[in-house]
Amino acid sequence: MRFASKKLIATAITAALLGVTVTWAQEPAASPAPGDAARSVAPGEAVPLPGVQQSASGMAYVTGGIPYEQIPSFQQARGQYSLNIEVYEKAGAKNEFTADALVKLFDRSGNVVLDAKTEGPFLWAKVPPGQYKLQTTLNGKMKESRVAINSSGSTRAIVVFPQGTEE
Repeated sequence: MRFASKKLIATAITAALLGVTVTWAQEPAASPAPGDAARSVAPGEAVPLPGVQQSASGMAYVTGGIPYEQIPSFQQARGQYSLNIEVYEKAGAKNEFTADALVKLFDRSGNVVLDAKTEGPFLWAKVPPGQYKLQTTLNGKMKESRVAINSSGSTRAIVVFPQGTEE
């Protein structure tokens, strides 16, 4: 057995005895470039907002809030988006985060200006001022509400589904 092999085995045994995880380096061509999901987060570090998406009508929006470390980024960006939609499910006396809700926003003429699926509890959208109907669906259960978007500030729409909706 070569010296380098003995050294690697000794390192692995020592690491196992100490409860340490050892990661072996690979050739650059052997592993794909890491994406945002592979990024490790230091304690207290915020995960940046997901990429901005465009609705079919050209409306810019972001959705997410999972992992938990992404929440500070959403809170900081709240004022940059005129509509802040939060989707929760009742869990006893509390509300829990949910995801995969279908969100549709209709203008006064009944045209769909936003049709998106949430990737976490938050969906922030840049909506022009006006009156809208918000339709949110989670596992076949739908909630509707009216939202008014002003020319300044942001409107917060909180949608809470009954307990057991996600099941």
